[in-house]
Amino acid sequence: MATVVLQTGGRGFFGRRIAEQIEHAGYELATPGRPEFDLMDYESVERTLKEVGPEIVVHSAAYYGGLGICMNEPANLFYRNTVMSAHLLEACANTGVKRFVSIGSACAYPGNVVGDMNEDDFWAGPLHASVEAYGFTKKVQQVGARAYGKQYGMLGQYPQITNLYGEHDVFTEYRSHVVAALIKRFADAVADGEQRVVNWGTGSPVREFIYAGDAAEAVVRLMETDYDDTINIGTGTGTSIKRLAELIAKHTGFEGEVAWDTSKPDGVPRKVLDVSRMKQVLNWTPPTSLDEGLKKTVDWYLAHKEEADARR
Repeated sequence: MATVVLQTGGRGFFGRRIAEQIEHAGYELATPGRPEFDLMDYESVERTLKEVGPEIVVHSAAYYGGLGICMNEPANLFYRNTVMSAHLLEACANTGVKRFVSIGSACAYPGNVVGDMNEDDFWAGPLHASVEAYGFTKKVQQVGARAYGKQYGMLGQYPQITNLYGEHDVFTEYRSHVVAALIKRFADAVADGEQRVVNWGTGSPVREFIYAGDAAEAVVRLMETDYDDTINIGTGTGTSIKRLAELIAKHTGFEGEVAWDTSKPDGVPRKVLDVSRMKQVLNWTPPTSLDEGLKKTVDWYLAHKEEADARR
């Protein structure tokens, strides 16, 4: 009989890719959703876990977004994500769940880490002010899972995911991340016949991006080990925002001027994960290049633009 996995957020952008990988690996998967399964309602969480009877829970649900939502709704981010995690962990303990996989984020790293971010840096300082509320909820998940592990024997796993992109992302400006936001900006410029696209900053900051399908594969590979400490999931390769914009312009067919508003802030100069532990523990590296992954994402967006632009 196949092991039963319950996944929260299994119908979202990243969650659906994790769900695909879980099923591909031969597990019996449940991805319940609201209103029957409401992570803000403890009774519904415990009831659902009792009905499904999972051995493993993968927690990929989150209230999230880009810089706009992080700056405008820090209280909502903190409250919703913390309450969801607390309810889920308590219900897991009360229903005998054996393994809890907490989907983390690179924004949970300290804001003052210089160079590539190693797992030993995870608790080395305060978070960057712009993402403090959301990033801290990922630390709360880790502390909570460890606490429940000590008291109830539940194994916790903590993949910290770098910047994601891919099909089914949120492309609306308020909730989008940098890749999706740039894809929409350049695609709109092409559709409107514009000859100039202006982006914030100088384009010099270096960031890391992983195709969502690859990151999902890494999560399931981790789930099949007993590794129970922080582990980075990424490519280990930095790309400047300027280079990212050039690639997206190419794939969207934009042939005009790519300009930069240098009066706007750049943010942290470099944010890239050290993925040596990932390579060692999982014996794996992400197979999709940035150029290939961006082409897949842009092609999907252009084919589903009306649907994607309507998603909030």
